[in-house]
Amino acid sequence: MKKVVVSVLLITLAFSSLAFAEQTFRYGLTVNPRGMFNPILYTERYDNFIITQVYDGLIYIDAQLQPQPRVAKSWEISDDQLSITFYLHEGIKFHDGVELTADDVAYTYKTILHPEYTGVRFGNFKVLVGAEDYKAGKTTEVPGIEVVDKYTIKFTTNEPYAPLLVAFTYGILPSHILKDIPVGELEKSSFNLNPIGSGPFKFVEFLTDQHVILKANEDYFFGKPNIDTLVFQKVAEDAVPIYLQQNRVDFILISPEHYPQVSALDSVDIYVYEALAYNYVAFNLRQPRFQDVQVRQAMAYGFDRATYVDIIREGFGIVANAPMPQASWAYTSEGINPYEYNPELAKKILAEAGWKAGKDKILQKDGDKLEVDFLVPDGSRLTEQMALLFQQNMEDLGIKVNLLFMEFSAAVDRVDAREFDLFTMGWSLSVDPDPYTIWHSTAAWNDPGFVHARSDELLEAGRKETDQEKRKEIYAEWQRIINYELPYIFLHYDVTIGALNKKVQGIDTNPGPLGPLQGDQLIRTLYLAD
Repeated sequence: MKKVVVSVLLITLAFSSLAFAEQTFRYGLTVNPRGMFNPILYTERYDNFIITQVYDGLIYIDAQLQPQPRVAKSWEISDDQLSITFYLHEGIKFHDGVELTADDVAYTYKTILHPEYTGVRFGNFKVLVGAEDYKAGKTTEVPGIEVVDKYTIKFTTNEPYAPLLVAFTYGILPSHILKDIPVGELEKSSFNLNPIGSGPFKFVEFLTDQHVILKANEDYFFGKPNIDTLVFQKVAEDAVPIYLQQNRVDFILISPEHYPQVSALDSVDIYVYEALAYNYVAFNLRQPRFQDVQVRQAMAYGFDRATYVDIIREGFGIVANAPMPQASWAYTSEGINPYEYNPELAKKILAEAGWKAGKDKILQKDGDKLEVDFLVPDGSRLTEQMALLFQQNMEDLGIKVNLLFMEFSAAVDRVDAREFDLFTMGWSLSVDPDPYTIWHSTAAWNDPGFVHARSDELLEAGRKETDQEKRKEIYAEWQRIINYELPYIFLHYDVTIGALNKKVQGIDTNPGPLGPLQGDQLIRTLYLAD
């Protein structure tokens, strides 16, 4: 089995303060952004690539996964752990020249709590004093959001809430532009395709299946970026090595199948790192056949995930068995069932659960068949090959799987509408391990429809506990529950490969799990050598 390297290949790069000719940086994306460039409404990571350049939040997370000041120059946490007071920089301006103040911060977070808010982030801030009453339409104010003065804002919670500080990374919205738009109509606003933030780059153009173009913010409070033009370039998966060889992109995340070809290019440096992310196959637990945990466990035993990781992904990945990546401090392997490939055990479990083969050799029970549609976002050969392996493995068990390949956004729409039997996707996670917004029974992102009383109790307790070791114990028990219940078949923890053109200078050579272009360094501080 191929050994996976989860540390960055170091390259020696020196930062220079010299002036350069016109600098254009091309960031390759193999999946097209949807075009929801709004920090409190987006749901897809490809939109967030753009959002993080156009907007700044109160804080940002550095390469060591620690919160650092951004729009807020500092903050204070009360002794009782119930409030955070942020002190803003004076003079930060939105891209239209209007100053950013505490009123904009209050608007951003109050909108997330609004009764008509159509996004999925209410769960992150429901603990603020008055949030639930405001959401229910019982009040018109949120006492837990207090504008102290033009450059000071205070957030107060009903109880200690461990993830609160790191939740304030969301980009600050311009209230002077959006405040007169009904919150329920924000999702359809043209603003989302023409965003105005206070970040290092200004939005210029989005052409579907082509590119997103951003221009440097000349008046950026923290200093004009060295890069003048930032282009997020759409690249077909098969064309990635060619684009790198021809210097048509400066950075792109590559798939394991391209690693041998790309790593041989003299013009490219390779970064390999374990990310805070995992991929999965999700069950629709609203269906009676999937409400039986034996069916879910049998399918996990019957899927050769080791072959998927070792052969299809060529070792670039770590077989996953719970929703907490090894890169997280909350990860545990204690008491976790590895569900090693065992098709005979899978068949035995299904038989004991009463599933028998019909005349068509498909398992059935009480008139219900184990024939399922599997939604598979296209654009990745590895995902497609995984789906084909899954289909074959399930056929060996007597389960018929119909593969439905579709464009990523279309697949997301089907999932959001709960129109699926199975689907496969992945999660890129926050630096705080709080999984509430994905896994709580009331969470908007709880796509499988997983409802489990003890899981909910632990998720709620994990948010309240501020002692990290005690939180780790809480999340360890929670991982064991999920590992047993299996609302997902967990595929792999991501080991990500980034390809960077050697002409790029100013990169942090030890970026950690966020990657070489994910932290504060990003594209603002780098430059291209001649």
